[in-house]
Amino acid sequence: MAGIVVCFAGQIGSGKTSVSRRLEEALAWSRAGFGEYLRAEVSRRGGDPESREQLQNLGQMLVDENPSRFCSSVMTSSGFEPGGYLLLDGIRHVSIQRIAAELARPSETRLIYLAASEDGRLKRVASRADGARDFVRASTHRVETELRTSLPEIADIVIDSTAPLDEVVNECLSALASFGLRPEIIVTARGRLL
Repeated sequence: MAGIVVCFAGQIGSGKTSVSRRLEEALAWSRAGFGEYLRAEVSRRGGDPESREQLQNLGQMLVDENPSRFCSSVMTSSGFEPGGYLLLDGIRHVSIQRIAAELARPSETRLIYLAASEDGRLKRVASRADGARDFVRASTHRVETELRTSLPEIADIVIDSTAPLDEVVNECLSALASFGLRPEIIVTARGRLL
């Protein structure tokens, strides 16, 4: 049976990375993140990997230049091979979601959109260096546009990520069960959350 690639999308501060990392622990699957890939690439190019603006600009440039190569580089950075299992954090474009689905075949691809209020997202981001100021600037960047509109519309499920982390992760596991993931995998993952 082919595996599954679970993609995560959501606006800044929605909890994508926390949720996907917790699921990585629970499921013992590979995980790749567009943010981590871009941090490494910005650093390799001599930039500041902590600058969200540099990350967004480079991400948009890579999407504009060659979206298939960008998506493939992120997915394979975790050792993923088509037909396997992967948690893919940080989808920001409909085109990248579609490319990921093509690259993953014969694995199925599902998109989970994590939704949170602006106040809730700001609280999460405020604890980061320059968080509040960066939140406003980053939220209006071109790379974030599809996160508010198109991606929630094509998501397989939209999950409210304002609940405590383990509740959100359990809701994601319930979604995976509804996508057809074998029950014993879900039971094992829930056991690891305890």
